[in-house]
Amino acid sequence: SASVAAKPYSGNPMSAEESFTLGNEEFVNQNWGKALEHFTRAAELDPSKAEYLLHKAAALTKMGSLDQAVAVCHDAMKAEPSNPKPYLRKGMALVQKGDLSAARGALEEGQKMDPSSKQFSTWLAKCGDALPPAPAGQAGRHDGALGEMLEAHGGQVYPMLDTVLEYLKRNSDFFDRNSALAVDMIHDLSKKYADSPAVAAASPSPGGCAGGGGEGGLVAMPVTVSASAKSALEKAIKQREEQGDGEGGDGKVKPGTQCKNNSCTKCYQDESSLEQECLYHPGAPVFHEGYKYWSCCKKKKTTDFSEFLSFTGCTRGTCVFTDDPTKKKKALCRYDFFQQGPQVTLSIYAKKVHPEQCEFKISATRLKIFICFDFVNTFALDLALAGRVRPGECKVEILGPKVEIVLKKGDGSAWTELGNSLMEEDE
Repeated sequence: SASVAAKPYSGNPMSAEESFTLGNEEFVNQNWGKALEHFTRAAELDPSKAEYLLHKAAALTKMGSLDQAVAVCHDAMKAEPSNPKPYLRKGMALVQKGDLSAARGALEEGQKMDPSSKQFSTWLAKCGDALPPAPAGQAGRHDGALGEMLEAHGGQVYPMLDTVLEYLKRNSDFFDRNSALAVDMIHDLSKKYADSPAVAAASPSPGGCAGGGGEGGLVAMPVTVSASAKSALEKAIKQREEQGDGEGGDGKVKPGTQCKNNSCTKCYQDESSLEQECLYHPGAPVFHEGYKYWSCCKKKKTTDFSEFLSFTGCTRGTCVFTDDPTKKKKALCRYDFFQQGPQVTLSIYAKKVHPEQCEFKISATRLKIFICFDFVNTFALDLALAGRVRPGECKVEILGPKVEIVLKKGDGSAWTELGNSLMEEDE
């Protein structure tokens, strides 16, 4: 695989954790080179932390420098000998390289350290030898109890889940079963009843009222543009004019180029690769309160960054290996939110935003935005909010590194999530 040298860090002095955070931001924006630079800096400042090295290996893998990624995994193993994650990351890189025998060895070694991890099973299956299936008769064994529980809670799934979780928090047995079985019951319950028409009709809509995001008309929010955001956009426009058009490459795809669809790990080999099917995430990555997940499948969450990267895509499509630099395209923007007192603040990480081409609208229960940034990228979000807001007191501020939207709550309730998407799959 190609060898990549991380550029020397030339920014202001910062801690390992700060460098690591910047690396994560660049990574989710698919700026692999910049991410590598920050992860390398973090690992240099604190070489004892395997997490920094593993993220560096992930960036190298994305750039096609698989041998270097494997070498960094070895450094992570030395830093934390009892940590199974370096073996997982090494196995993932070797699978992409095509060295399935070596990949299997690394994955099996890591699995010994963490036998319960499903990630090792998933990647071992890609090596050609799938692990034996789970014992039959496990799924659905709680159907009778689930039916009674659902009926006792008026057909509403979420109140019933709250009851189950309260038992788990007290480390008590649930219906004379241990906590592990209670977790299985939650899984079975979600799978069998979450999409049930009867449950959907009985369950409260987002915001706690019927109608979800359809109540009231959408109104435009006031927008403020910071001086730093204006300066960054003006500078980018000037650079773009100086560079001119037509400076792209020869249009050919180099063998080994990874598919640009999110979470697809397939690489270009020849023209037949342009027709191969891939699984990808059309949504945006979301990091909130320690959890990492994709906006297109919010039920699958993790606190582990490596596991987040390995989440299988939820949408079928065709591999894409090139970008059209002149065509506006939907882009992935990392976004997160936090709440403090009567306010919820949503941060969308997009640079060089074009204010006149953006749209920010709000109603009491719905948020709809469209952002144009970096000349050709667009990002859209249409949400039925998790709680009611006061539209007249909501505002938008476009900053240098992000767009910040402040929502004023309509009541004092706490939000456990931002809301549910109202966008169609092809939007």
